[in-house]
Amino acid sequence: MEISPFSLGYRLKHGGRWQRQLAAGLAELPAGAERHLAIQRLAAQVALPFEVRAAGDYSRRVNVPWRPLDLGFLSRRHLPRYATELLTPANLRALLASDDGDLKDFVAGEFRRAKQALAGAPRRRVFPCVPQTVRRERFLARRLRGLVSRHRRVVHLGGWEHLVAWEDSPGLWRDLADLKPRRVLLDEADRLPDF
Repeated sequence: MEISPFSLGYRLKHGGRWQRQLAAGLAELPAGAERHLAIQRLAAQVALPFEVRAAGDYSRRVNVPWRPLDLGFLSRRHLPRYATELLTPANLRALLASDDGDLKDFVAGEFRRAKQALAGAPRRRVFPCVPQTVRRERFLARRLRGLVSRHRRVVHLGGWEHLVAWEDSPGLWRDLADLKPRRVLLDEADRLPDF
């Protein structure tokens, strides 16, 4: 699973407090504020990531272990700021003042972007290729190769941006292409065969 042990532990330890802080902040906003797109995205950001829940569900269903694989440098930088910056009443008010939209439309748009990127080789990454990104993806590739060498099948849950053959930079996909992995978007996952 593309989450660091640090991030998983930090989220499990502080997630309840973040939820209480979000609820208290929302109580100060007009009724219905929780339906604003930016607020819904923030609520998803501070919740235990869907991928973690999906990995746990899959693990239980097919009786295989799962583990967090990622590096924690981004989490160490960002997660401690959630309580002091992201979930403050001032930030919630600012988000409420931003453009609104429908969460389903937003998610559908993200899937469209992912499908387009996976169908071709986009020139630029969604996030700039910086040394930390290259280091992170090479680390993940080494970890995944180690798992593949010890196990018959490996399922990696992670962000689609890491699984695109970007023209302008190396990435996780290029580091693993010789293994011929199968890429499946979440909206296609319900059509996977049972293993």
